[in-house]
Amino acid sequence: MNTHILTAIINSYCRGFSNWSCYEGIPKYDEVLAEYFSATGHQLHLRLDFSANGTEVFVPLYYFSESGYHAFDFPVAERTLSDDRISTVDAARLLTIMADHLQQEYPEIRLQQALENLSSFPCSSQMEGGSIDAFNTLLSVTDVTAQPDPEQWLVRHLLPMVAHLGYRQQADETELLSSIYRKCEQSLGDHPLLNSNKLSVHNELLSFLLGKDNVTRPYPNPLHKVFFSSILIQPGGKELVYSRYFPKEDITVSIRPFGIDRDLEMVHEWFNREHAKKIWKMDWPLRELELYYRCMLPGNWSHSYIGEINGTPSYNFEVYWVVRDMLADYYDALPTDYGTHQFIAPVDPKLKFSSPSTQCMLDWVFAQSEVGKMVGEGSVESLAALMNKAHVGFRVEKVIELPHKKANLNFCYREWYWAKFPESRNLSEQTAIPTIKQTKHETFSDI
Repeated sequence: MNTHILTAIINSYCRGFSNWSCYEGIPKYDEVLAEYFSATGHQLHLRLDFSANGTEVFVPLYYFSESGYHAFDFPVAERTLSDDRISTVDAARLLTIMADHLQQEYPEIRLQQALENLSSFPCSSQMEGGSIDAFNTLLSVTDVTAQPDPEQWLVRHLLPMVAHLGYRQQADETELLSSIYRKCEQSLGDHPLLNSNKLSVHNELLSFLLGKDNVTRPYPNPLHKVFFSSILIQPGGKELVYSRYFPKEDITVSIRPFGIDRDLEMVHEWFNREHAKKIWKMDWPLRELELYYRCMLPGNWSHSYIGEINGTPSYNFEVYWVVRDMLADYYDALPTDYGTHQFIAPVDPKLKFSSPSTQCMLDWVFAQSEVGKMVGEGSVESLAALMNKAHVGFRVEKVIELPHKKANLNFCYREWYWAKFPESRNLSEQTAIPTIKQTKHETFSDI
């Protein structure tokens, strides 16, 4: 098996299409997959979703690249969903699976189009001279804005070097991408993205750096990583990240990251409650729900949290990075936009505590400096969700037609939220440490 060819095929396909994700851990409710993963010993995979054609592909993943040059272990496994049979595949079979999928999902696209960038991936034979020193030298001596076509210069020269150094595990890609962005920012002068509600795009390069359009279509713009909040999307650990006492209600609301082993069965029961089925639409079997979380949690676009009232789990919310979400196709999204979905589990109105729960969520998200504004897209059928959002400062921008629902696109800036709850300004400003804890004897001014 030519692993170099397989690596190039998989990476080229991932740059062209979005039906893939990382998959972490050994499942509990998928016995066939659990047995296979236990035998191979791999804990992290790239999953290619061809379920519309009755199959899925798993590739052991040992390096995830921000620039699209992932590194894999082998063999590649195919699972046919009709009989749960798992088999290993070679390059020819993998190309057949991809071609069958494209023919059904995108009949106007030929497989060659998906693989046209195959030769563009940096490999060791092309970049033997690539090193941290070479990268720093090239970046320091080059005036990016002076290039005849600065966007293409970045794509053809700097980004392949970033991918190469990351693939060889010689440098952290995120740090290199940040260096590129800072260099371009110095050349362009200051911009108001992080300090203003509006972005003034004053030339093509700045638009290229910050715009939602992709650097190498349709792979996401890796330079957006400058505005990526790892604290929100890839939190470390499973302990409380934020806690706040609300004296009026005499409750403490706390937030912690979702844990599959700890929370899967609980949220499965929540999502199968009658009030959740119509709006939340995640009343799936445990095996399907587990698949959802094992693909979400190791990814770089969304994460799930559990909210607790006085230590009792009571609500679930997800934070997602809008420029990596389909919502970015429905408005002029910025890389500093972060969205949330919130589900409050209790049916009894006395146990919902909607406002404190939502305030804690906004405190936690707005405490991160990468966040410019928060975005929501609640179903137009959920009047309660709309009223709850309006209560904390969200304003409806417009109604949009998503594939699965008609939704109210709404925005909220820190200032809008603080205008509703001035005490939260102090809380958010103090959240430089992971957790703010307050007892009922403390006041907001004491923090």
